[in-house]
Amino acid sequence: MNLSEANKKDIDVVLNKCGWRQTKQRVILLKSIFDGKDKHFSINQMNETLKDNRSYFSLTTLYENLNTLVDKGYLKQIIVDKQSFYDTNTTNHIHVYHQEENKIYDYDDCTELHKDLPIPACLALLEEYSLVINLKKKK
Repeated sequence: MNLSEANKKDIDVVLNKCGWRQTKQRVILLKSIFDGKDKHFSINQMNETLKDNRSYFSLTTLYENLNTLVDKGYLKQIIVDKQSFYDTNTTNHIHVYHQEENKIYDYDDCTELHKDLPIPACLALLEEYSLVINLKKKK
C-alpha cells in the first residue's frame, strides 16, 4: 500500500477502518509507514521518523496507533528479545533478527543466510506462521 501521495479519500478508507478521526498527526503517521516500500521498524525508529517530519506522538499513543494497524491487518508485529518490530508486508514469511544491528530483515534479503539455511518444509503445511531467526555471531 502506498499512501505517500494518496488523496484524502484513500487515507479516509484506512482511518475509517481503524475507527480514527482524521488528524494531521495520523495522516503523517500513515504516509510515513505506507510509502510504497516494504519495511521493518521499531517504535523508536518510527518515533524518530515522525520527529523528522515534525510530528510528535507520545510513545503510548504511537503504540496504540501501531497496535490498531496490526489489529486491522495493515501491519504485522514481530516480537524479538522483548522488543516489538513492525512489518508492512503482512504475508507469511521468515524474518532474521540481526542482534548487533538491532534490525529485522526478511529472510530472502539476508544473503549471508539465504544460501546455506534451508526453509523448514513444515511451514508449507501451516496456514499462518511467524518465524524469526536470531542472528548472533560466534565469539
